[in-house]
Amino acid sequence: MCNRKVPQRTYSVTNANLPEHLPLVGLGCSSFSSFFLSAEEDNDDLTVDAVSMEHPAVTGWIETIRHAVLNRGINLLDTAPWYGHGVSETVVGFALDTILSDEGCAQAQRIRTGSLARRDLIINTKVGRYEADLLKQFDFSYETTIESVQRSLARMNCSYIDVIQLHDPEFAPGMSVLLKETIPALLECKRRGWARAIGLTGYPLDVQHEILVKAASEFPNATVFDQSLVYCHNNLHDMSLFRECCFPSERSPTDSFAGFCEKSKVHLMAAAPLSMGLLTHSGPPGWHPAPSALKEACVQASKLCDSEGVNISSLALMYSLSH
Repeated sequence: MCNRKVPQRTYSVTNANLPEHLPLVGLGCSSFSSFFLSAEEDNDDLTVDAVSMEHPAVTGWIETIRHAVLNRGINLLDTAPWYGHGVSETVVGFALDTILSDEGCAQAQRIRTGSLARRDLIINTKVGRYEADLLKQFDFSYETTIESVQRSLARMNCSYIDVIQLHDPEFAPGMSVLLKETIPALLECKRRGWARAIGLTGYPLDVQHEILVKAASEFPNATVFDQSLVYCHNNLHDMSLFRECCFPSERSPTDSFAGFCEKSKVHLMAAAPLSMGLLTHSGPPGWHPAPSALKEACVQASKLCDSEGVNISSLALMYSLSH
């Protein structure tokens, strides 16, 4: 197993709420749940109420997190209550109890055996999307947002979250609930010290743009969003992150979303360089939302790479990192 450290890069020198440096790649934690397991794999015990450190899959996930943090220097973890409906956060918490020292521990009854200081690890999670049940999947209310952050802190046994992110706001019932309930709740979490920064993440770039514009207008005396996390827009089949756009709030083509964030002093992260499994030899999970034509194109691309002795995942990752 390789132990070479991943290089760090400068991230924020002007916003003290965000880390000054980040690893070139972070560790997305959605796969530390049943989300990417096949139907044949045993996942009956991988629920938030039943999951334990002794489960074979969980043991492997903990070792993956430990290796990434301690051996590879990947000190950025990104999770969410939606990932495994609480399982991912719980597994991250299991791993952190073996990595971190007691400094910044949220629960006195949980013993930590690690030595890494909390300040040396960047832990991001989200609010807004939760359960598999469609009627309970999304909740952007003030009360649920506050409760979700408290629950995340307990699951991961942390006294604070580095960046608390608004998750998939394109599914909110309207802009009003975000401006009147979700964002005030996130600002309150930041005020209480439960989170150091506030982020935004979702698929449609135009929705993120609208929220950033309206939040800045609604809260002129506060910095609402420190960071934007986008996914699947900086890879082999989609580079729209850097393409000039005509957002609904604009009358003519303007900067790319990346350019808009730079001008707005919103720090930008790009996730899912493998497009949630599309750009892999084994292909995406069954729930992947991509149209069939794109899935087939990625299959053909993978075969072409194989014929040239190239791993499509390695190629996809290098391509994303080159931008």
